[in-house]
Amino acid sequence: MERPWYRYAAAPMVNQSDLAFRLAAVQMGATATWTQMYTTHDLESAPVYEALVRALELGRAAPEHCDVVTGTRAPQIVQLAGDDAEALARTAKRLAPYADGIDLNLGCPQRRARDGHYGGYLLGRREWPLLDTIVAALAQATPLPVSVKIRLCDYAPDTPALAVRLARAGASVVTLHARHVAISRRRANAAKLEYVAEVRDALDAAGLHAAQPGGHCRVLSNGNVRGWDDVVHNLASTRADGVMVGEPLLEQPHVFAPSVGAKLTPLGAMQRYLALCEAYPLESPLPRIQQHLQYMPRDASFP
Repeated sequence: MERPWYRYAAAPMVNQSDLAFRLAAVQMGATATWTQMYTTHDLESAPVYEALVRALELGRAAPEHCDVVTGTRAPQIVQLAGDDAEALARTAKRLAPYADGIDLNLGCPQRRARDGHYGGYLLGRREWPLLDTIVAALAQATPLPVSVKIRLCDYAPDTPALAVRLARAGASVVTLHARHVAISRRRANAAKLEYVAEVRDALDAAGLHAAQPGGHCRVLSNGNVRGWDDVVHNLASTRADGVMVGEPLLEQPHVFAPSVGAKLTPLGAMQRYLALCEAYPLESPLPRIQQHLQYMPRDASFP
C-alpha cells in the first residue's frame, strides 16, 4: 500500500498531541501528525507560542519523526481555531517557518468553542461566507498547505457542498469526522462514513479532487477505527486518500503499525513512548505522561 504523507494521520488532541506521543506515533506507522488545537488567543501568550515553536523545531530535527518505511520526514501540521480571518492569517504567517501545514479546526464540539464562536459551531450555512474568507486568508498568508477538519453539518447532506466550498476557497485537504457536533456523548453512535464517500464524490464531480485534472484537494476519513482492519476497510469503502485516528490512537498507539510490519506489546509501546519522553523532557510534563500511560493498558487487542 502506498505511503503518501496524508495516508495515516495522528489527529489533533487537546493535551494529548505532545511531541513525544507524536514521535511515537510516527515510529509506529503514522505518516503525519497534527498538534493540538490552538486558538489565536492561546498563541498571543508568549510562553504558549514559544513552547509550540520549540516542539516544532525539535520535531523537525528529530530522527524519530521520519517515516520508518520511506525515510522522509513526517509533516507536522499545526491546528488553529478562531473566527477572525486576519488574526488567523497573522498567526499562520508567524508559524510558517516552523510548521509543515496549517489546519483549521471546524469540528471542536466543546462548550468553549460554542462560547468562542469557533470549531464545529461555524458549520451552519450562515457561516459559510465567513469560512470562505478564513480559508482564503490562510491560503494566501503562507506557502504551506491549508487543511480543514470538519464534522457533519446539522443537516448532514449539506456536508459535501461545504467540503467543495472549502476546497474552492483554498483547502488542500478536507478531513471529515463523520459525526455531528455535540457537547456530550460525542461518540455515542458510529460515525456515518458514507458521508466521507459523498465528500469524495462531490470533490470529484467538481473537478477539485487531486485525482482530477487540475484538482488539488484530498479527503481524510476520521471515525470508526478500533484496529488496523478498520483502517483498511475505511480506505476502501470511502475512497478517502487517508485515515485520521484520534482517541483510539491513545489506547492503540500501534494502530498503524501493520503498515510498517511492526508487532508491539503494550509494554513495548509504553517503552517507546517513555524513551521519547526521556529524550524530550521539557516537552513531556509528568501529568501528560501519566495520562498517556493510563490509556495504553486499556487496549486488549495488542498482538
